Amino acid sequence: MKYSIGILTKTYSKAGMTGVMLILAGVTITGCEQLTGNVLPEQGADVVVERFYEYISEAKLTGGATPLREAYKLISSKESRLGEAKFLEITSKYPPGFKADITKTEINGAQAKVTIAYEMPSAFSAYTVTTDIPLNLDKATNTWKIDFTGEMDGQEKLVAGKGS
Repeated sequence: MKYSIGILTKTYSKAGMTGVMLILAGVTITGCEQLTGNVLPEQGADVVVERFYEYISEAKLTGGATPLREAYKLISSKESRLGEAKFLEITSKYPPGFKADITKTEINGAQAKVTIAYEMPSAFSAYTVTTDIPLNLDKATNTWKIDFTGEMDGQEKLVAGKGS
């Protein structure tokens, strides 16, 4: 069989070409893991944040706790020590029809920051609020988890390092 790699064309056996491709794939995957220190989840941080706010919006429109429980699964509840009851209480205060638009996503190793913008009603007129949502990589499940309370964004390490 004839296979071409780049501008070179040679005749190789199918088994030999498969071996070459497996070696190249192995080098590529190993190189990526060494550069990033881990393999990033298939589902991006921005997708997780988008689903999170869709669940909250759905709960506000339908009035059920099931979408909020699904949203709760997307946060890093163990690290932040936030119970489901407290989460349900906090998210029940979101305004009806709440919608967040993702404006930017940054990934730095095992941490991500997704910037969202949303409209807030006011007695004068609605205004746009922009905020950052921190996410951490859950290595056990290889998924992004939202740092809902903002406690695990790495700042506590900086404070501890300064001896404060």
